[in-house]
Amino acid sequence: MILLNGLASDDISISDRGLQYGDGCFSTLLLERGVVAAWPLHEARLRDNASRLGITDIDWPVVASWVQDAAKSTESTDKAVLKVIITRGAGGRGYSPEGCNAPNVIVSTHAYPAHYEAWREKGIAMVLLEQPLGISPLAGIKHLNRLEQVMLKREVDSSGMDDGVACDMSGNLVETSASNLFWRIGKMIYTPDLQRAGVAGTMRTQVIAAAKALGFDVQEVLSSPDALFRAEEVFITNAVMGVMPVRCVETTNYSAFDACRAITLRLNA
Repeated sequence: MILLNGLASDDISISDRGLQYGDGCFSTLLLERGVVAAWPLHEARLRDNASRLGITDIDWPVVASWVQDAAKSTESTDKAVLKVIITRGAGGRGYSPEGCNAPNVIVSTHAYPAHYEAWREKGIAMVLLEQPLGISPLAGIKHLNRLEQVMLKREVDSSGMDDGVACDMSGNLVETSASNLFWRIGKMIYTPDLQRAGVAGTMRTQVIAAAKALGFDVQEVLSSPDALFRAEEVFITNAVMGVMPVRCVETTNYSAFDACRAITLRLNA
């Protein structure tokens, strides 16, 4: 299902600023039997991102109703994916957003990635990616300009590995091509500080809270990739895959998945 401003449609103007400039934001959600997982967290991030971009005139209760309408179409499916895209709307040639007061909201449903279950069973293999992520004043916003992630995924595809770890231009760990990153040493769980690059996912927020409730000490840090090679356990997270164990980064193998399992059980309780 694809809804454009609540109506079934897969057509959008070529003057839409989402197409022209990546002028907008988005969120990707998990659906379970037609029920939206963690919608309040996704809505809060969409609201924050739209506000930071100066995209106004959005009727959020109406957006929520469109999300529910689309989700309902997947009731017969165990798991599915829903994506919400908000653009500034159509505008003239040029960067200025002046006069663009009619945002477009696209809500679409998609099949759940079939390979996620295999990843969950055996863990994923990751490579260190060469392309750095830029340090940006837009860090934290899940905006529509995802060219960095496109190029990262291209590098992953050519590596033959399942995913890859990206660093910022200073060599600090940030995230994978599409997920947040965690590693554990004893009762300490670490995750990259994302104030200068990357996106803090909704699942990342839930995982941090669950880990603390389980007695782990969680720290957001600036660390080089060497930290992963000293870790006892590595896992990645996003809203669709949940918490995913990592079996190796480059030639370093991991066999302990204690935190990953415990956090998953708590989140699913």
